[in-house]
Amino acid sequence: MDQRSKFLGISLVVLLGLVPAACSSTGTSRVSMSSICKATGGTYANGTCQPAPNPQTAAQLCAAHGGVYMEGGDYCEVANNMFWKP
Repeated sequence: MDQRSKFLGISLVVLLGLVPAACSSTGTSRVSMSSICKATGGTYANGTCQPAPNPQTAAQLCAAHGGVYMEGGDYCEVANNMFWKP
């Protein structure tokens, strides 16, 4: 086996080991309402995200992203998965 074949073989083994680890995130993450609102193009103030066409309360915005709004901390708790996007 030459050097190139060894390198490709090792790279393949490492890659196959990383893929399941990268896709197996579990649990939840806390995302600030301000960052969710900003990501949707809005401005967050006083518990409301106000993008021009559709103002939403923090609870509505969080629910729209599949999360649960935590009023006391002003954050959205969302499930960790690779398909969630703010």
